[in-house]
Amino acid sequence: MSAGDHDHPHHAGHAKHAESPDQPEDGACCVTGVEEATRAAEERRNKVRRVFWITLGLNSLVAVSKALYSYVSGSLTLGADSLHAVLDASSNVLALFSLGWAAAPADSRHPYGRQKIEILAALGIGVLILVGLLEFAEAAIRGLLHGPHTAPHVGWVGFAIVLGTMGINLFVSRFEHRQGHELGSELLHADAHHATSDFYASGAVVASFIGVRMGIGWADGAATLLLVFLIGKAAWEVFRDNIPVLIDAARLDPAGVAELARSVSGVSDVHRVRSRGMRRAVELDLHLEVAPEMNVVDAHRLAQKIEREVKVKFPEVSDVIIHVEPRGDTKPETGPVTKRDAKHENEA
Repeated sequence: MSAGDHDHPHHAGHAKHAESPDQPEDGACCVTGVEEATRAAEERRNKVRRVFWITLGLNSLVAVSKALYSYVSGSLTLGADSLHAVLDASSNVLALFSLGWAAAPADSRHPYGRQKIEILAALGIGVLILVGLLEFAEAAIRGLLHGPHTAPHVGWVGFAIVLGTMGINLFVSRFEHRQGHELGSELLHADAHHATSDFYASGAVVASFIGVRMGIGWADGAATLLLVFLIGKAAWEVFRDNIPVLIDAARLDPAGVAELARSVSGVSDVHRVRSRGMRRAVELDLHLEVAPEMNVVDAHRLAQKIEREVKVKFPEVSDVIIHVEPRGDTKPETGPVTKRDAKHENEA
């Protein structure tokens, strides 16, 4: 059977082929690989979950502290900021639930698993940030137009509470950014942006406290309005980082993947390289041209070799699908038509 008769997609690492007695069976290798991948994914989820439990406890402490002193002092800015802190704790709870849902195994209705639930949860955190943004904007405008009902009573205890919560916010932000980078978690990165916006918000609260102590009546409302811009930036970063995943934006440079595949002996050419997915779970597919006389077994082994090379150079790749075609027969079946594909079609 020649490669020209092999007109269906070749999924590297999944198709069975004849093996010599001294070679390990494909099935055993695949099972081992799946088990290792499953264990690694579960370990990653446990680490991400542990980070969120820690930050949930810290954010709850911040929310309670700010809410209590806001009630005692009557500070508009701190009241809005305490609501933001409550949203932080809520986002941690949402994240913990999403991690449980995302861990559900693949099934017939979800053959690729449910990992994108983590992306949806990250966008949910972005929405929560916007809710806080609208609350801040409304409070700031009301305070500037009508003035506060009563002047806030700000003491040194208030400064101590806010500065202490700023330290917690800074720790949480850096901790989640670092863990998000190490674990490849969009969810942790999104929550880190949220924590960063809290740090800036607390800075505006300190500024408003200073203004109130100096007798500046509009300081509380002006500082609250400043929070609108700071929190809006954090919301934009969350949407910017996660929406591309849902709309299948390319994750890898097609030229780099094609160059790697072409360097493997036996490959005539490579085209239609496409990638998508999450930061640490990229799905890749490409079309591979080989000599028409190459048999199916050799074509399969060649595809497996390319898959291994790709995963070494691009460790974020979790799945590779290689379509093997005989050289000179490269008409695309589906997907966007590139200039190279159009040229082949015209020549045909």
